[in-house]
Amino acid sequence: MIDNVEPLSEIYETSDSYIITMDLPFITDKNQIEIYAKENELEIIATMNRKVYWSSFEGFGRKVEVNKFRKKISLPVKIDPETVKATFKNGVLIVEIPKKREKKTKINIS
Repeated sequence: MIDNVEPLSEIYETSDSYIITMDLPFITDKNQIEIYAKENELEIIATMNRKVYWSSFEGFGRKVEVNKFRKKISLPVKIDPETVKATFKNGVLIVEIPKKREKKTKINIS
């Protein structure tokens, strides 16, 4: 597994959540994807059906063969890992991370 080779992904923010979309070529089943969430981090691990080749034309021009990757995403705020939702369809993974709402408690004055 090579940690620095990643598929195309995008992260954007809505008023109540963060959305991560990721293109996952050669993945046909959601069981090939693992997602782990912590308070401020999301980790995505995926295993492809076949090896994919990336070539670097900058610097030394190396060819890398990959069939598994891992991406860790640091989140700017704390989240509730239990509320994260994910869907996978037509080779695209969409992860929705609701923003953690601060609870407001009224304090009675005695």
